[in-house]
Amino acid sequence: MGLVEQIKSIVEQHLPDESLFIVKVEAKGMKRLKVLIILDGDNGVTIEQVTTVSREVGRELDERELIKDEYTFEVTSAGVGEPLEQHRQYIKNVDRKVKVTRGNETKFVGKLKSVTEEHIVIDAEIKEKGKKKVEIKEMEIPFSDIKQTVVEVSFK
Repeated sequence: MGLVEQIKSIVEQHLPDESLFIVKVEAKGMKRLKVLIILDGDNGVTIEQVTTVSREVGRELDERELIKDEYTFEVTSAGVGEPLEQHRQYIKNVDRKVKVTRGNETKFVGKLKSVTEEHIVIDAEIKEKGKKKVEIKEMEIPFSDIKQTVVEVSFK
């Protein structure tokens, strides 16, 4: 088992409840290793939850001496504008506006209507060139064709 998998296993043991999940675990760097853990939750993530996970995982990493050299360690929540990485993040963001970039680089913005294991459905906002009217078109996009999805932040 590699270092990232070992760290992920430790993090999973210290998640305070089932609503929290790991988005990503990274361990990289040439001279100094940087360990980054990104968490999300079905109902969001509190600073207290991040602090608890950080404290417990950091303690266990030191006790097990998994990393022999100096390293930096950060636990954070999935940020605004960060791409969705996990299926649970898509489910959590149903009814929100998203920007989907497909594998061929075409982009669509619209409301995320539903999520299955194979695809997402969005109400895409289609605007014809030279026209002001926006048409809403329901689109089914397979996960295999999604390069990136980002939740669009609205300040209304």
